[in-house]
Amino acid sequence: MMKTALLLWILLLAGLLGNTAARAQAPCVSQTDAGADFAAYDAITGQLITKFLCVGRPIRLRDRSGKNLDPAQIYYRTGSTVICSGFTDTTTTFVPTTSGPLVITQNTQGGAGGNTQGIIFAKPYEVLATPVPTFEVSVCSPGLVQVTITDASYTDYLVQVGTAALVKAERGVAVSYPVSSGPNTVTVMGRNAQAGLCEGTGTKPFTPLPAPRPPVVRRLTRPAEGTVQLDFEALQPEYRYQLQVADATAPGGYRTLSPVAAGTTSLTQPAGPLPGCYRLLLQDLCQPPVFSLPSNTVCPVQLSGAATNGRNQLSWVSAGNGTYTLTRTEGSTSVVLPLPAGATSYDDAAVSCGTTYRYQLSLSSGPATSVSNEISLTALSTTPPARPQLWAGFNLKGQVELRVEVPGVAAGGQLSYQRNGAPLAATAARRLLDSLITPDPTAPLCYTVEFQDACGNRAPAGSRVCVVQLVAEPAGLNTPEIRLTWSELAVTGAAPTVPASYRVLKLAADNSVVASVPVGAALTYLDRQPDPDRQTVRYRIEATGAGLTAPSYSNVAEVARPVKLVLPTAFTPNGDGLNDVLELKGRFLDNFRFTIIDRNGQTVFQTTDRTRSWDGRIKGAAPVPGAYAWQFEALDQQGRRVKQYGTVTIIR
Repeated sequence: MMKTALLLWILLLAGLLGNTAARAQAPCVSQTDAGADFAAYDAITGQLITKFLCVGRPIRLRDRSGKNLDPAQIYYRTGSTVICSGFTDTTTTFVPTTSGPLVITQNTQGGAGGNTQGIIFAKPYEVLATPVPTFEVSVCSPGLVQVTITDASYTDYLVQVGTAALVKAERGVAVSYPVSSGPNTVTVMGRNAQAGLCEGTGTKPFTPLPAPRPPVVRRLTRPAEGTVQLDFEALQPEYRYQLQVADATAPGGYRTLSPVAAGTTSLTQPAGPLPGCYRLLLQDLCQPPVFSLPSNTVCPVQLSGAATNGRNQLSWVSAGNGTYTLTRTEGSTSVVLPLPAGATSYDDAAVSCGTTYRYQLSLSSGPATSVSNEISLTALSTTPPARPQLWAGFNLKGQVELRVEVPGVAAGGQLSYQRNGAPLAATAARRLLDSLITPDPTAPLCYTVEFQDACGNRAPAGSRVCVVQLVAEPAGLNTPEIRLTWSELAVTGAAPTVPASYRVLKLAADNSVVASVPVGAALTYLDRQPDPDRQTVRYRIEATGAGLTAPSYSNVAEVARPVKLVLPTAFTPNGDGLNDVLELKGRFLDNFRFTIIDRNGQTVFQTTDRTRSWDGRIKGAAPVPGAYAWQFEALDQQGRRVKQYGTVTIIR
């Protein structure tokens, strides 16, 4: 029994010593010659990985020792160095999360739970980062999108537009790709040449450009010498634009002057080349030489001119074609001058000496109008102007109105008006008013005019016009007739086609004509039947002929006839049918009050109606014989107050 126990103890001690020796023979290093081995594979593709792992890409580990090992006793750990303890995980798949060196250690047939060292085998790897690649997307022209890779994380890159195939790309190079069907996206994939499985992908959306429209220039003007201004329709902000001028020495026949902002509709080019033609050029933002659309071409117009004797001579040049329109402005009035087709010059003879005219020419071609520079010319002449033609006559306000026409001279110059040989006014006005005293047919009232144009040329003496002066007065004290007399319309220095003839115009209170009586060449007229209902009668003479082209009128003459009440001195209210009532009779009894007063000063009768009469009764009582005082108060048609007094006697 004792021998048996001793043998067991020796064997146990030997086993303990043997384990100690084994541990001493297995230091914490990778035992590359111990028959242990494993390999790493890409978990997605199954590809064997020998050196490089990728952040975020799963790895599968597989034992390759060739031994029939229990998977539950194969442990793995990752770190920066070989690890000899702390093995608890038998998982064979993991995902690297951090770039840099990585050591994978395998512990096979270790102690329970892998906490004791078995056969240690390790392999070094390098974990590569897989960031999202950076890149820029520009939509430059229809059907194309430009991609520029700005990333530096990978050695190789692929680009995919929409669902199109991946295309190899280079860093820092702007490349345009066609836009295919599918989503409007750009995907860039970055790959590392050392580990093709280490790749990063980024996607960006883009908005395709609208279809380009050729720009349209609407107007070219010359706001100042050497300056060109272009007005154009709204530009598309998705494209870029250039202002160009025709230049035979430049590529394509046009030379670029300046960029044009897409948000503008007008551009001023100082020191613009003349007479070159201009256009706008729409271009692709990314590849201007590849895609461009020109606008219509607009050419400036250069206008020049000179004032010569009696005319302004104009000429112009332009490289453009189209329809010309020449405008002349005098003051604030503009007129369009007729131009024959194909004309390059124009003589304007309808000018007045000393008057300044402004000229401007426009050229219409297609949708555009080119407006020239504006020039000003002051007309010159050495030719005397034509004889001034004078018209004179009274207006309804009692003023003599003078009107002058100078053939061929619409305005300007100086007119010297005279009345009866004495200076009246010196002015450029073709119309003058002369306020006068009461006309006197016995003293002629005559006017003349002289004209000198703005260049100092004097016209021949004009005609002399003696206006008609009218006087109207009652023909007698006890007659309603009115006699009219007037002076002759005398015109000298003109060529009368017919002698003067006259017409008597009877006027209403507002000076409207109520009757007209032709009297031929007579200078007097007796109105036998003046209007009995009008206290004031008005007349005017219309004279025609004598070399005047329009009727001349006299002053307005009026006769104010007095308001008058006519009453008998007595009446006999006795019922015999003769003189039984007192009646109001007279002229122009329109606005009056008639009052009868007895001897006691009491009012016994009063009326404002001329159709009423008094039968002598007082408050219905029988008439009382005797004398009664009466009073008549009225306002005439001129608004003047009229009073009459008297007595009337009642006789039985």
